[in-house]
Amino acid sequence: MDIFAIILWPIKWAIEAILVGFHTLFTVMGLESEAGLTWVLSIAGLVVVVRAALIPIFVRQIQNQRKMLEISPDLKKIQDKYRGKRDQFSREAMSRETMALYKKHGT
Repeated sequence: MDIFAIILWPIKWAIEAILVGFHTLFTVMGLESEAGLTWVLSIAGLVVVVRAALIPIFVRQIQNQRKMLEISPDLKKIQDKYRGKRDQFSREAMSRETMALYKKHGT
């Protein structure tokens, strides 16, 4: 068993459990077990669950994008300050100032 199979096994197990759970639910509700509609609805249910689980990640990404937009003028000032300077010291100073700006604003 390769390393990726070991790492992805819990995800595979969870997806299978959700899919089979929806299939069982729709079968108990009266749909035929072998019917294609039961599997289609199970897959749709799986998609809804996965999308709902990803909502917090999407929200955090949007918040971080807004923070980046707020600090973009300051970031542009730092980049303009070191424009054309190629020496190691200037690059390190620009990186330090950029990281300090990110830390100050929590991005």
